[in-house]
Amino acid sequence: MKHILQAHSQRRRGLGRIDLIVLIVICALLCAVLGPGLLQNKRGPAKLMRCMNNMRQVGLATIAFASNKNGQLPSLSSDVEITNAAGQTGTIPMSWQMQILPALDAAAVLKNIKKNAVVVSGEDNDVRVEIADTERIWLPDFACPDDVDSDRTPGGLSYVANAGFMPRSLYHGDPKGLHQIGKLSWDGNNVSNEQNDIEISAATGVFWRAHPSFKSSLDDIATGDGTSTTLMLTENLQAGPWYETDTAKIGFGLPINDSNRQVPFGIGTFFESVEQPLNTQFSGGTLTSSSPQDWRINAGLKAKTGTQPRPSSNHQGGVNVMFCDGAVRFLSEKIDPHVYIKILTPNGVSYGERVLQASDF
Repeated sequence: MKHILQAHSQRRRGLGRIDLIVLIVICALLCAVLGPGLLQNKRGPAKLMRCMNNMRQVGLATIAFASNKNGQLPSLSSDVEITNAAGQTGTIPMSWQMQILPALDAAAVLKNIKKNAVVVSGEDNDVRVEIADTERIWLPDFACPDDVDSDRTPGGLSYVANAGFMPRSLYHGDPKGLHQIGKLSWDGNNVSNEQNDIEISAATGVFWRAHPSFKSSLDDIATGDGTSTTLMLTENLQAGPWYETDTAKIGFGLPINDSNRQVPFGIGTFFESVEQPLNTQFSGGTLTSSSPQDWRINAGLKAKTGTQPRPSSNHQGGVNVMFCDGAVRFLSEKIDPHVYIKILTPNGVSYGERVLQASDF
């Protein structure tokens, strides 16, 4: 009986010391292999939501700016005259991001930019100044936490503005700010800046450089294609610093062919005719087949900063975008290109673009 009890007690004995050590080692190896992936899976959605929240803050600040200007949106870039702490007066190129700083609860940042501005060039009657190095800081609301080149980086910018249709020659960089409203001749007469050219240009994008006879407004968008179907902001991994004014660094859009500032029409181009200049859905069009398609969402993710002004992100499958009504959504990189163009243009239906259907988007 005694031997039976001893055998029974031996069979019920727990893990030995060696068994426990082996188990601990196996668990440690599993944590080392699977842990980062599991942690990343949890961080991915969290970063996506933080990105949405940051974009929402920037977009709402833009809308608040417009509310204080009778609906007028900030210009893509505008020369503003300021006086710095040394008493020097000059003009500083101010991006749309700089213009909305007060509405973003960063009025102190703009105040310091003006106070510490540095004279860089110009004659006595035309002094140019620029932002000082000390003010080229990281502003959390401007950067997506998944954008490793912008998050916690001085000047980091992930969110860019809808700058409409751009001449192909300026699409990969516009340091001189030549992308301006009305600069393309849309009626075939090779004369730009006519009223018709300005109106058609305005129908392709939301943000434009300051112009004496044109002001982009939310009211105009509301009476055009509608604020709920017009893109205001999107992510772009190749965006430049928030204080620069190159279109390719602070804006996004669609590149179009131009010849001496004239938009070519006919078979083999994006557009059908001067009668319907924004109609991209015609027989023989090359929108979905032409190369390169560097304007597509997430195209050319390894491009250099300021050379790829299209939507892009490190979020899997698409990008966060904000519409002109303040709604933030995730936009698939597989979106139909015609639908993408429809939500890019604020008043395309007035110039040949087909009306966006509920089933389209």
